[in-house]
Amino acid sequence: MKVPNSYYLQCSVCGRETLHEILKGEIGTEGEEVTIDGVVKCEECGTTRHKTIREKKAIDVPIVVSWRDESKKDQISLYPEEWIHKGDELILDGTTVKVTSIEKENGRADSAKVEDIKNIWAKKHEKVRVKITIHKGRSSTSKVQEVAPEEEFFVNDRLKIDGEEAVIHKIMTEDEVKRDGKAVAENIKRIYAKRIR
Repeated sequence: MKVPNSYYLQCSVCGRETLHEILKGEIGTEGEEVTIDGVVKCEECGTTRHKTIREKKAIDVPIVVSWRDESKKDQISLYPEEWIHKGDELILDGTTVKVTSIEKENGRADSAKVEDIKNIWAKKHEKVRVKITIHKGRSSTSKVQEVAPEEEFFVNDRLKIDGEEAVIHKIMTEDEVKRDGKAVAENIKRIYAKRIR
């Protein structure tokens, strides 16, 4: 059993239930319960304290993991009281997956308690596919490069793909079009580059 990364707890300083990062902890079992004994930090006010969390044992939740054009159904063990959010990274059979959507009884949600989740939709996150359009004169070619999600691409950098060399002149992300600066691979929708003659 793995100690969760975070947990919603009553904060002694904020006076309400907030997300706490579990800095370190150990897991034990007592009958039908699992205990997490460790140090937690409130994400709102930064208060750090020792806490023993008691909860029900992990349950299997259906998950659909996509990679390229394929989707695979599986099960993932999670704690019923744990919260899952869109964008969270989970470990499934040693592979990192990123949550893209959460399905509850009454439809889709951006976050939910595990016990309320009907299905999790995710994509493999060890590699991401970056689409690249390379222009040469009036013609252009489309390429796809598989890279680590955290790899950075910079405007005006050279890249080499399938024997072609090009200079990046524009990066389109989820939020904007960058004509200078950089972007992280997992946020890139498309890279535009000019082929070097």
